[in-house]
Amino acid sequence: MTQATTTIAFMCHMRAETRANVVSHSAFSSRRVSAPPHDYLKPVIDRLDELCSLETGWDGYVAPPVSFSSAYFALSMLASVWPPDAAEPQIVPGSSGDLQVEWHSDTTDIELHVRGPNNVRAWRATEGSIDDGEELHLTTDFKVVAGWLAELSEASVAARSAAA
Repeated sequence: MTQATTTIAFMCHMRAETRANVVSHSAFSSRRVSAPPHDYLKPVIDRLDELCSLETGWDGYVAPPVSFSSAYFALSMLASVWPPDAAEPQIVPGSSGDLQVEWHSDTTDIELHVRGPNNVRAWRATEGSIDDGEELHLTTDFKVVAGWLAELSEASVAARSAAA
């Protein structure tokens, strides 16, 4: 057996072992998004599972389902920025296996376009904005989105208190 053949055989063996370990891990056992870090994320997980299970062509053309990696990244992102008292986001599929996470109120719109892991276009417009809102490209630091959501949540709580 040549050195190249031995190396390839070893690499194939290692890939098989790695794949077995990943597949046997509970988070990847059925390619479902699972293990919610917070109970309030359960409806989001159900929605992400639904979007990952779409049939190819769900849009009437050739759109693929939302990719598992994008859905899992979106869940991780939401777990780090979404306060429990904020409204549940709307989550819609994109035609490229991507997804959009949105919050809309009377005064604020927040949209997070998850193009893939570490590739998010974040946009927010608020009442009285002079321009078309603010738009950012984010990869791993979502502190600004956490701030947006905290402001949205505080405004929502204030509006409910005023109405009572």
